[in-house]
Amino acid sequence: MAAVYRYVLEQRAAEFTLALPEDEQDLVRSFFRWLAASPERAGDANHRDSGGRLNQAHLCGPFTIVVWTDHAVCEVRVVEVIRD
Repeated sequence: MAAVYRYVLEQRAAEFTLALPEDEQDLVRSFFRWLAASPERAGDANHRDSGGRLNQAHLCGPFTIVVWTDHAVCEVRVVEVIRD
């Protein structure tokens, strides 16, 4: 049986998301769920953070969603949500 991943938001990503209008919150939450269901999905761009972790940037409508996947605990960590 395949591992079930969940998404977890860092504080700044959560605060940004909660400040969005409801329809945009629905869009990004839907994307978070999709990322958790597809943890191997490559981002549209990537870079290493200061800790050396590979961060993936995914485009989602007017947003860029930056994540890293922690396979050890089956989590997609949402680091930042940016309005483009």
